[in-house]
Amino acid sequence: MGKKALGRGLSALIPSEVAREAAEVGVGGGGRGAAGVGLEELLVEAIAPNPRQPRERFDEASLGELAASVKASGVIQPLLVRRKGDGYELIAGERRLRAARLAGMTRVPAVVKRVGERESLELSLVENMQRESLNPLEEAHALAELASRWSLTQEELAAAVGKDRSAIANTLRLLRLPEEAQRALLGGLITRGHALALLALPAASQQVALLARVVREGLSVRETEEISSRTRPKRARRRGERAAILVDLEERLCRRLGTQVRLVGNERKGKVEIRYWSPEDLQGLLEGLGITL
Repeated sequence: MGKKALGRGLSALIPSEVAREAAEVGVGGGGRGAAGVGLEELLVEAIAPNPRQPRERFDEASLGELAASVKASGVIQPLLVRRKGDGYELIAGERRLRAARLAGMTRVPAVVKRVGERESLELSLVENMQRESLNPLEEAHALAELASRWSLTQEELAAAVGKDRSAIANTLRLLRLPEEAQRALLGGLITRGHALALLALPAASQQVALLARVVREGLSVRETEEISSRTRPKRARRRGERAAILVDLEERLCRRLGTQVRLVGNERKGKVEIRYWSPEDLQGLLEGLGITL
């Protein structure tokens, strides 16, 4: 898997010919794709959950809304599964599977792909990061598991999930947060940018104290970074370490546009790189930016 794995749409995870077939078939159909991929309609009860699911929390209200949509229109986008024993194991699409169960569906469309443990985890991580707004801490835990299980370097992790090495390094740094800050990040009380500003402080006690102020006063990432900068000893920024405000803005742009966005430069000047891999991706970006051709 290269950087194209983070492209938008089903074709990011499965061959384009199967993605087209999936879009045409919708909730039914069968057939075989290329490279060990097949589109089938499977019994919900035959699909086991993904034991490597990076997402730790699922919003019940959001699942209820998705279940209502699934009940009305079916599962439009197939799940991604692999064969396991007499049944199947989910790779990606747990929200859709849970919604289908809530909606009382007995069968769901699924793309069956022949992959090993490592590629299964990579695919699950990629889909969550791009499609389902994976929490930064969940992403950090998943990356750490991927690196530990297969002894991957940060460069290899970056290639596997389609991100820059500096972004991988910053995400893994989140695991150094004190427990209080990790809970706040997982619960959505602070953002990735806030967390990185906290990590710039040398002592956990300082990080916890600033965290309390961020939550209490509703401080922005920039305000948090300014307080952190005044508090910590003066030092040059380490190689690969980026300003928290840039990380925060980059993350917000990625979520807004639904694709990979990179801010190159520093707080004073630079450029914005927005990736797309097909005419459909470009059209989606233009629509997100409010531009019509």
